[in-house]
Amino acid sequence: DEMHQQSIIFSLINLSASRSQYLARRIHYNAPTYLKMKFSMLAVAATAFAAGVNGFSAAPRASFGIRQTSSLKMADAATEVDKMAALATAANEARGLAMDSIAAAHSGHMGLPLGCAEIGATLYGSQMQYNPKDTTWINRDRFILSAGHGSMFLYSWLNLAGFDLSIDELKNFRQHHSQTPGHPEFPNSEHTTPGIECTTGPLGAGVSNAVGFAVSEKMAAARYNTDEHKIFDHHIFALAGDGCFQEGVSAESACFAAHEKLDNLIVLYDSNE
Repeated sequence: DEMHQQSIIFSLINLSASRSQYLARRIHYNAPTYLKMKFSMLAVAATAFAAGVNGFSAAPRASFGIRQTSSLKMADAATEVDKMAALATAANEARGLAMDSIAAAHSGHMGLPLGCAEIGATLYGSQMQYNPKDTTWINRDRFILSAGHGSMFLYSWLNLAGFDLSIDELKNFRQHHSQTPGHPEFPNSEHTTPGIECTTGPLGAGVSNAVGFAVSEKMAAARYNTDEHKIFDHHIFALAGDGCFQEGVSAESACFAAHEKLDNLIVLYDSNE
């Protein structure tokens, strides 16, 4: 149920700090290994997702009712355990992709991709509805990385989620003419990276963009949804850091969102405590 899903999300977020500290030490001691660009865990992660996660699709959120028999409840619990294991595997794989790519570029921000890996696994692995083969699907959930300096977080998850963003592009992180620039850029004549909803980099701009996306969904739903047909019911997810909330534009847009009761907007705070 929703309460259970929320508890899972918060548990995953709480795990991120301790795991990122461990991986930071791992980078320090194993730097030469990562500089060789070894993406050896991709097959493992892909197998884990295929076995235990069904979030990488456009399937709508649904509740299948209460299980009546104890055997079904046990099977459901086992499935949930498998799913959590798959998400944890994917989170570690995303960390590996980020570490390899940033090390190869000798440039980039490592903290957010490492510390927020479980958030990415939860969003792209179970919570968001999207279709990586149809990136313009009109009712997809939108993810906006307001903390755009942590762009390898987004690129790693786009790759793992099946978007047309290859390993070679991740290896070319922050290189001229690559599809993985230092900050996410909305598709244009220079970059055509799929899955990027808006350009982010200026702190706080992603938060205000997310509010604008949420308003757009509400307006479209009011205009086109009917009792018989619900065309628009997607959500907007934004990941923001301390710097984003130190800018006035985020506070102003947050006030607007609260005034308009935008319950389709979820902003996740990556706190550097």
